Amino acid sequence: MADAQARLDPLTFLNEYVAPRSRRRIEELRAQVARLEREIEDRRTAEGTVELVLEGDGGGRWFLNLRDGETRVSDKPDAPPLVRITQRREDWEALARAELTAERGGAVVGGDLSRSRIERLRGLRGTLEFHLVIDEGERVLAVGFGESQEAPRCSLRLRADDARRLQNGELTPQAAFLQGLVQLEGDIAFAMQVGAALFV
Repeated sequence: MADAQARLDPLTFLNEYVAPRSRRRIEELRAQVARLEREIEDRRTAEGTVELVLEGDGGGRWFLNLRDGETRVSDKPDAPPLVRITQRREDWEALARAELTAERGGAVVGGDLSRSRIERLRGLRGTLEFHLVIDEGERVLAVGFGESQEAPRCSLRLRADDARRLQNGELTPQAAFLQGLVQLEGDIAFAMQVGAALFV
């Protein structure tokens, strides 16, 4: 009775399958290094200003000025703000405390600003209101783009943990919407533009 499978030739197997593994792994690592070098350059060359306004007792106004890969907090902007974040002081503190105790750090909304992300944000005009759910309840922040000070064009409700997953790239805006993790009201097209600019 003949073997159902042809016998493997050890020399052919070693030459065709085992020996190339080192070369393939080196090629994979080189591709990862090239991707990381592009990401470093994208972050190092980012320039922009984010304005944070906290309303209520203990609040104030701060500017996060990004240049040469560093973020400097100041009471004056280096440039007109690209993004304005407005919150009640108590909402900001609750979200900041939730972030400090989260398994993974990272800002709940917005994330790291890179040169390419900043370029995508420059074309946005309007305000998006986030309702972020944490264990202590719902916290609200408004994120404005451009010089517009109008009422929010859209509001989103989602868990702060899901917002972090969006920021970290573990969840896409489309998947969050399709899975019912985010509830949208208002100008959905604007929300999708913001999602594409911030989380892609």
